[in-house]
Amino acid sequence: MDKKISVENLKLTPQNDTYYIAWSIGVDKKYKKHMKKEIKSQLTDVLGSMTQNNAVEDISVYSHNKTAEKHGEFIIWDYLILMQIKEKEDAEIILPNLKNVNIPFVLETIRMELLVTTPNSTYPTLGEGARKRHVKPFYAIEYVDVQPNHLDEFRDIMINNNGPAMKYIMEEARWCHNFYALETLTVFYHNSSYPTWNQIHVIGLYLESIFLYKKDFSKGLALTHSISFEENFAQLKKIRTMLYKTIGRKMI
Repeated sequence: MDKKISVENLKLTPQNDTYYIAWSIGVDKKYKKHMKKEIKSQLTDVLGSMTQNNAVEDISVYSHNKTAEKHGEFIIWDYLILMQIKEKEDAEIILPNLKNVNIPFVLETIRMELLVTTPNSTYPTLGEGARKRHVKPFYAIEYVDVQPNHLDEFRDIMINNNGPAMKYIMEEARWCHNFYALETLTVFYHNSSYPTWNQIHVIGLYLESIFLYKKDFSKGLALTHSISFEENFAQLKKIRTMLYKTIGRKMI
């Protein structure tokens, strides 16, 4: 007999009311091998004082190695730089400094934006199963475009369905490393040659997620909102476009 699990009793706590700056960039392919060293050095130099006083609390860089899904005619970009900041207002100080980062092989900035965690949906801390893993995860990065008149509906689905289902997966399965659901608050710069989005999701995964995702997500949904996997994603399909989904690695 399966043991009954209450989502309320699971240990992980969502990261709410937390702000991130996202910087999406394209890089000259010839120089990708230098990216890790150079971007870390540049960001450390430019953001050093802000990191020391905790205005910038965390910096992650994700590569975009393989395209899993793409809707529209546009050139794909190469990296997402994600910075957790202490206060929303810190973005006004950090952004001018970022504009001074001079990395010769960065061809172009696609976008700079301020995002906030979707309530009840972001879990940066590893669950018990993932903490026992000895291999590094890969990462799915999703750039999602939700129809503007359905943003509240999308947020409700994340709060009531997807977020709690991911919490269940992170506590009870071993194939999800962490999960970030971020929604755009302010776009500081967007290259008009590229399409727009209003959500970014970052998911750390292990190989067996490919085979267990639907089964485990269905279990999580059943525990939280008594909705099927098919019904949940049929609702999402009506209101959002998976603009660009890429598979890569966390470099920093």
